[in-house]
Amino acid sequence: MYKNIICAIEASDEGKIVLEKAHTLAKLCGAKLYVINVIPYTILPKDYQKTLQEEALPAVNEIATAFEIPPKKIFVKVGKPYEQVCTLAEKKEADLIVIGTHSKKGIQALIGSTANGVVNYAKCDVSLVKI
Repeated sequence: MYKNIICAIEASDEGKIVLEKAHTLAKLCGAKLYVINVIPYTILPKDYQKTLQEEALPAVNEIATAFEIPPKKIFVKVGKPYEQVCTLAEKKEADLIVIGTHSKKGIQALIGSTANGVVNYAKCDVSLVKI
Protein backbone atom coordinates (compact mmCIF):
# COMPACT_ATOMS: atom_id res chain seq x y z
CA MET A 1 0.00 0.00 0.00
CA TYR A 2 2.09 2.97 1.24
CA LYS A 3 5.90 2.85 1.05
CA ASN A 4 7.02 6.29 2.26
CA ILE A 5 5.04 8.29 4.80
CA ILE A 6 5.71 11.86 5.95
CA CYS A 7 4.29 12.87 9.32
CA ALA A 8 4.15 16.59 10.05
CA ILE A 9 4.06 17.33 13.77
CA GLU A 10 4.33 20.08 16.31
CA ALA A 11 6.59 19.50 19.31
CA SER A 12 3.60 18.96 21.61
CA ASP A 13 1.25 16.36 23.01
CA GLU A 14 -0.87 16.83 19.89
CA GLY A 15 2.20 16.00 17.81
CA LYS A 16 2.54 12.73 19.73
CA ILE A 17 -1.06 11.81 18.89
CA VAL A 18 -0.53 12.47 15.18
CA LEU A 19 2.78 10.59 15.12
CA GLU A 20 1.30 7.63 16.96
CA LYS A 21 -1.30 7.19 14.22
CA ALA A 22 1.28 7.62 11.45
CA HIS A 23 3.61 5.14 13.16
CA THR A 24 0.85 2.55 13.46
CA LEU A 25 -0.04 2.97 9.79
CA ALA A 26 3.63 2.76 8.74
CA LYS A 27 4.04 -0.51 10.66
CA LEU A 28 0.91 -1.98 9.09
CA CYS A 29 2.13 -1.05 5.60
CA GLY A 30 5.80 -1.80 6.17
CA ALA A 31 6.49 1.80 5.13
CA LYS A 32 9.38 4.14 5.89
CA LEU A 33 8.28 6.95 8.21
CA TYR A 34 9.78 10.45 8.16
CA VAL A 35 8.95 13.19 10.66
CA ILE A 36 8.98 16.91 9.94
CA ASN A 37 8.45 19.92 12.17
CA VAL A 38 8.28 23.34 10.53
CA ILE A 39 8.98 26.64 12.22
CA PRO A 40 6.87 29.24 10.37
CA TYR A 41 9.27 32.19 10.53
CA THR A 42 10.54 33.08 7.08
CA ILE A 43 11.13 36.81 7.63
CA LEU A 44 13.64 36.37 10.46
CA PRO A 45 17.41 36.60 9.94
CA LYS A 46 19.04 33.31 8.85
CA ASP A 47 21.15 33.02 12.01
CA TYR A 48 18.05 33.37 14.20
CA GLN A 49 16.21 30.80 12.07
CA LYS A 50 19.10 28.38 12.69
CA THR A 51 18.86 29.05 16.43
CA LEU A 52 15.13 28.28 16.38
CA GLN A 53 15.82 25.02 14.52
CA GLU A 54 18.48 24.02 17.04
CA GLU A 55 16.12 24.77 19.92
CA ALA A 56 13.22 22.80 18.40
CA LEU A 57 15.22 19.73 17.41
CA PRO A 58 15.59 18.14 20.89
CA ALA A 59 11.83 18.26 21.54
CA VAL A 60 11.01 16.83 18.10
CA ASN A 61 13.70 14.16 18.51
CA GLU A 62 12.28 13.16 21.89
CA ILE A 63 8.82 12.63 20.41
CA ALA A 64 10.09 10.79 17.33
CA THR A 65 12.61 8.54 19.05
CA ALA A 66 9.84 7.37 21.40
CA PHE A 67 8.44 5.74 18.25
CA GLU A 68 11.86 4.33 17.27
CA ILE A 69 12.34 6.79 14.41
CA PRO A 70 16.06 7.31 13.75
CA PRO A 71 17.51 10.85 13.72
CA LYS A 72 18.26 10.66 9.98
CA LYS A 73 14.48 10.52 9.36
CA ILE A 74 13.68 13.56 11.51
CA PHE A 75 13.64 17.04 9.98
CA VAL A 76 13.18 20.50 11.48
CA LYS A 77 12.76 23.19 8.81
CA VAL A 78 12.01 26.91 8.71
CA GLY A 79 9.58 28.36 6.16
CA LYS A 80 6.00 28.10 5.05
CA PRO A 81 4.84 24.89 6.73
CA TYR A 82 2.79 23.49 3.84
CA GLU A 83 5.61 24.18 1.36
CA GLN A 84 8.24 22.51 3.55
CA VAL A 85 6.04 19.46 4.15
CA CYS A 86 5.21 19.07 0.45
CA THR A 87 8.85 19.60 -0.57
CA LEU A 88 10.03 16.86 1.79
CA ALA A 89 7.25 14.59 0.54
CA GLU A 90 8.46 15.05 -3.05
CA LYS A 91 12.11 14.59 -2.08
CA LYS A 92 11.40 11.35 -0.22
CA GLU A 93 8.90 10.18 -2.86
CA ALA A 94 6.19 9.95 -0.22
CA ASP A 95 2.88 8.43 -1.12
CA LEU A 96 1.18 9.66 2.07
CA ILE A 97 1.38 12.70 4.33
CA VAL A 98 -0.15 12.47 7.82
CA ILE A 99 -0.93 15.78 9.52
CA GLY A 100 -3.08 16.98 12.39
CA THR A 101 -5.96 19.40 12.01
CA HIS A 102 -7.97 21.42 14.49
CA SER A 103 -10.97 21.68 12.13
CA LYS A 104 -11.27 25.44 12.43
CA LYS A 105 -14.52 27.07 11.41
CA GLY A 106 -15.59 30.55 10.41
CA ILE A 107 -13.01 33.27 9.81
CA GLN A 108 -10.13 31.08 11.04
CA ALA A 109 -10.89 28.56 8.31
CA LEU A 110 -10.87 31.29 5.65
CA ILE A 111 -7.39 32.45 6.66
CA GLY A 112 -6.06 28.97 6.02
CA SER A 113 -4.06 26.39 7.88
CA THR A 114 -1.08 24.16 7.34
CA ALA A 115 -3.31 21.14 6.84
CA ASN A 116 -5.37 22.99 4.24
CA GLY A 117 -2.23 24.05 2.38
CA VAL A 118 -0.85 20.50 2.40
CA VAL A 119 -4.14 19.05 1.14
CA ASN A 120 -4.20 21.55 -1.73
CA TYR A 121 -0.54 21.32 -2.78
CA ALA A 122 0.55 17.75 -2.02
CA LYS A 123 1.09 15.42 -4.96
CA CYS A 124 0.26 12.38 -2.85
CA ASP A 125 -2.47 11.20 -0.50
CA VAL A 126 -3.02 13.19 2.71
CA SER A 127 -4.49 11.78 5.91
CA LEU A 128 -5.85 14.30 8.41
CA VAL A 129 -5.85 13.43 12.11
CA LYS A 130 -8.46 15.41 14.01
CA ILE A 131 -6.95 16.82 17.21
